[in-house]
Amino acid sequence: MRELFWTEDKIAEAQKFWQAGFSAREIAELFGSKKNTVINMAHRNRDRFPSRQLAPRPPNAEVSAPTRHPDRVTRVTLSGAHVTMPRVPTIDGPAP
Repeated sequence: MRELFWTEDKIAEAQKFWQAGFSAREIAELFGSKKNTVINMAHRNRDRFPSRQLAPRPPNAEVSAPTRHPDRVTRVTLSGAHVTMPRVPTIDGPAP
């Protein structure tokens, strides 16, 4: 049987690096493994490796208006998704 790469000691050490802000690639280089092995291990131990998503915007931050292109229109599909498609003059009329 193959020996496991991630022992409890390695996971505890990786957890310290994770909390210090090291990237998965940097942790992998320290352990001599690949980035995906670190990501998979962190996923399996999600309680010890919390997600590091970007911080939410402050409530007073300005939101820029979406870019409008005169040759494209937004349509709603049957599933309810909003998609941007080229303007069809026979359906949408001439460009504004």
